[in-house]
Amino acid sequence: MVGAEVRAVCVPSVEARTLQTILAVNTILPLTVMELLARVEQELEENPVLERVRMACPHCGHPVEGVACSRCGEFAFGGWRAWASRRYAAERSEERPSALDRAAAPANLLDSLEAQLRVNVSDPAVLRVALHLVGYVDGRGYLDADLAYVAAELRVPLDLVERALQALQACEPAGVGARDVRECLLLQLERIPDCPPRRVAQAAVAGHLEALGRGQYGAVAASLGVRVEDVHAAVRYIRRHLVAHPAEAFYLEHGGDRVRPEELAVPDVAIHRTEDGYRVELVGAAATQLRVHPLVRQVFLHGHLTAEERERLRAQVRRGRLFIEALRRRNAMLQRCAEYLVRYQREFLDYGPAHLKPLTLSRLAEALGVWESTVSRALSGKFVQMPDGRVVPFEVFFDSSLPVRERIRQLVAGEDPLAPLTDEDLAARLRAEGFAVARRTVTKYREMARIPSARARRRAAAFSEAAV
Repeated sequence: MVGAEVRAVCVPSVEARTLQTILAVNTILPLTVMELLARVEQELEENPVLERVRMACPHCGHPVEGVACSRCGEFAFGGWRAWASRRYAAERSEERPSALDRAAAPANLLDSLEAQLRVNVSDPAVLRVALHLVGYVDGRGYLDADLAYVAAELRVPLDLVERALQALQACEPAGVGARDVRECLLLQLERIPDCPPRRVAQAAVAGHLEALGRGQYGAVAASLGVRVEDVHAAVRYIRRHLVAHPAEAFYLEHGGDRVRPEELAVPDVAIHRTEDGYRVELVGAAATQLRVHPLVRQVFLHGHLTAEERERLRAQVRRGRLFIEALRRRNAMLQRCAEYLVRYQREFLDYGPAHLKPLTLSRLAEALGVWESTVSRALSGKFVQMPDGRVVPFEVFFDSSLPVRERIRQLVAGEDPLAPLTDEDLAARLRAEGFAVARRTVTKYREMARIPSARARRRAAAFSEAAV
């Protein structure tokens, strides 16, 4: 087992270390850049033999010990400056709605649900009951009503109320109309492209949500017949992609004061376009360059230390070197993963989503000569700054649905507005082009891209035609 874990965290130039080193590396490897910097600061405070390697600020030349220069205030290392400047420009952009705009037209979830239902539901009986159910949607986006009670209240069959609930739960945001947390999460997972973490998450939420909440990942893994690492990846996937309260997702999307996680995310890696191709840079890597203070050796040689003090100093040095090695291996593994992704997905970076090539974590791990769990730890929960400045999760490089979704957008953009393509039409065209997708999958991808149904697009075009 130890040998396997050594292979999982080593780079080719590093020999197998002790179990203590392995555990330290596995602890450091999953950390995001912000978590890593906080962990470095903690170690510097707790271990007096460590110091940060001083480097000159690339902007003013002043020695910098942290991430930002104390003289010029610029972010000094690894892509921070470009990311921060883009964030600042986005916050100051005149294209963003002002406070007056938001006050004049506040978003309302119930109004949005009613509008969606009137467009998407053609059966008058189902529409009537669905609109009634909207009144039972609480401030979290959950349905606070018993279906049998609603059926008795409206004097309609229970199956009609169930059909109306399905229509309500098909609305945006995903998860709205759920009756409990489990149903809310499952509704959201149904709209997410298929991938290993999503499949494990769906099975875990469906049958083991309480155990997940208690952190009993080993028991969940045993029940599902998967590895504990897979359950950990599923939990991170749930935290990153799902929300507990659908109403929050709606207000974040429609002018709320808060923003999406991607808009706040700090990139762990920055990809820069150069004349010679692409360059990968670890964000904040220079701020994690530590060393054992040179005076420690002098203290050992010439200091008047008691046996107890000498042993304590040795322990601090061992701890410091262990931490430095863990940092080095973490950064090396993340750098190798990112560089391989850039090489393998070069056409995606050059030409866009339609040119994304199929790739899995296992294939990446095989190419690097490490275990799949190592790649998962290195990339899960981390973000990458693309050459155009967008900050996206690393999962984008593995999203096999991206070319299909991009092609759906292209087909819809080129359709006759008065005779829009149905989901069946889109599926047929995609199959003719070599994409093996079903109509249901096309519907899911269309909804993910926030493209209205063919009926809604036809109505919108008819209204525009009439207005002209």
